[in-house]
Amino acid sequence: MRRICKTCGKVQDPTTREEEILQRAIGWSGQVRKANPNGCANCNSSGYKGRVGIHELMPTSKELVAAINGRVETATIKQIAMKNDIKTLHQDSMLKVQEGVTTMEESISTVPPDMELSAEFEAEKLLENAGAEA
Repeated sequence: MRRICKTCGKVQDPTTREEEILQRAIGWSGQVRKANPNGCANCNSSGYKGRVGIHELMPTSKELVAAINGRVETATIKQIAMKNDIKTLHQDSMLKVQEGVTTMEESISTVPPDMELSAEFEAEKLLENAGAEA
């Protein structure tokens, strides 16, 4: 992912949607750094300078090993891994946003939200809306 220029990046409050995504992914909300759309001489007027890697680490468990050896579907393996506290690519990219290394836009365009987290989020929103209408 592209790294925000340290010279011209700006700290701002996240949008409501960005705050929801951060809260859902890593349980955090707060000010985030944004790339300056005009950039500066240091970043060649792009707002970004350099790159940063994102990583997914999957600790193993007996249940996970059994699923892999049993040739279970990838989606099921990911659900088991998430239950065992895997840090997904999406979550790592959100941590980079929290640290001010990259932007929400860069993070979302590089790694979309985890499907399991997105489904849970949408289900919660539906329940909240149904409760508000009642």
